[in-house]
Amino acid sequence: MSAPLEHADDERADRRARPPQSGKTGFAAVLANRAFLSIWTAQILSQTAQNSLWYALIIMVSNLTGQTPAGIGFTIILVQLPTVLFSSVSGVLVDRVSKHMILVGTNVIRVAGVMGYLAFNSHIAALYLITFLVAVVSQPFAPAEGSALPMLVEGEALITANSLFQMTFMASQAVGFAVSPIAIGLFGMQRTLIVLAILFALSALVLIPLPSVTRRRLPKEELPLVALAKRTWADLVEVTEFVLHDPPLAIALLQIALAPTLLLVLAEVGPDYLKHGLGIGETSTSLFFLLAPAGAGLALGMVILGQWGYRLRKDRLVLVALIALGVTVIGLASVSTIGQFWVSLRNAGLDIPQGVTLTSTMVPIAALLGIEVAFINAPVQTIVQQRATPELRGRVLALQQTLTAAIAIPPLILIGGVAAVVGTPATLTLMGLIIVCVGLAIVYYA
Repeated sequence: MSAPLEHADDERADRRARPPQSGKTGFAAVLANRAFLSIWTAQILSQTAQNSLWYALIIMVSNLTGQTPAGIGFTIILVQLPTVLFSSVSGVLVDRVSKHMILVGTNVIRVAGVMGYLAFNSHIAALYLITFLVAVVSQPFAPAEGSALPMLVEGEALITANSLFQMTFMASQAVGFAVSPIAIGLFGMQRTLIVLAILFALSALVLIPLPSVTRRRLPKEELPLVALAKRTWADLVEVTEFVLHDPPLAIALLQIALAPTLLLVLAEVGPDYLKHGLGIGETSTSLFFLLAPAGAGLALGMVILGQWGYRLRKDRLVLVALIALGVTVIGLASVSTIGQFWVSLRNAGLDIPQGVTLTSTMVPIAALLGIEVAFINAPVQTIVQQRATPELRGRVLALQQTLTAAIAIPPLILIGGVAAVVGTPATLTLMGLIIVCVGLAIVYYA
């Protein structure tokens, strides 16, 4: 090992040996960390810009294709497909090159992509091509970000850092999709795209001062294409064997894929269930009554974890939350039955509209669902980061992305047919039972 790397290792060892600064805990501890503040700020800027950009892209494609579902659907596929195809390979790259270079470079490429949208906004084929290429090149960003975080935040403060990341990740989705249509309406598409390019550029600038530990890379090897392909395959086999031989890590990767899959399924069947099953809202707005309280619960759960999560045992918290999540989904399917409580109040003389009673029953259940998802995601992400060794962490996090995308696809394809046969409430009940069984199986297996 070279002298600079030895010095860096010694410096990190000395830093780990020091007690926490000024006794700070929770949010105060991580926000006092300038390196974390830089990467967190970059996440806020880039994720908000990215979600705003996806909305703007859908608008551009809709205008060019006459708002056909096929055109918009193809755009979404071009965004999602690279995750399944290239995410694991990108993890190999993350473990071999500088995390700093990937984080900064990806945002610079996103700036170029936005400029491409500006130049070819009237050419549908060019928009598709730029979307696919930028999505492919962006694959290493999340594994690099996740790999860099444990380098910047140590010990039990890591769960607080992950809570903040999860919170701002969800908030950036809401803000991005809310702000983009307003900006396009007020300033037009071109000016909106310019602002998004500026946000990506600012994200790259904020990341430049990250400490030298994020610039470490493996020694460069000059390999022919065939040898490079064999090395890449060997790296993928290595990370797969590493995960399979670490049951707690394998379980954590399974757990972290369940919550996003559940939320996507709820987004698919929720409007029909709320509109036709419960009579809540219109088809275009009913999902708000489910996702808004769930989002509020998610934020509350992240705040609780961020402030006090370091005191909790992460693996037990996740298992309890996973089983509770299954029970809550069953409760969501039983809103009509649970809502009979309000009928007794109506019989007692209170004039309570039926829609209000069902909404009042569903909102707390949806909020509880959000809290439980928070209690799963942030602790599990921390477990994954801590159990993955530094030289494999990028590949493990990339494998996480691939598994999450792959596990979500079959339920999304099947759930519509199942709901058509047995009904949405029965489908939700079945989902809840499956989640409970998975949780109990993990308890037994562990």
